[in-house]
Amino acid sequence: MSLTLSKEITELSRPSLSCFVEHPFGRTLGDAGDRNTHRAVVLEALHQATLPHPAGAIVDLGFRWRKDDLRERQLRDRHVI
Repeated sequence: MSLTLSKEITELSRPSLSCFVEHPFGRTLGDAGDRNTHRAVVLEALHQATLPHPAGAIVDLGFRWRKDDLRERQLRDRHVI
């Protein structure tokens, strides 16, 4: 099983089961320090792993990034070494 941010790339690699979250790259589980979202994403992914899915399925976990902070993250991440 894998967590994915890009359905298109995942379709090419075809892991046995993928769980899609619509979050920005580098924030797969959610925003830094957001333990509630981190936990919710992991628990839902583990739950999906217990359910029957066809091989190569990509399950949308329903998590969406709501913040419009791309420029802020780019500037902050640019200075991290």
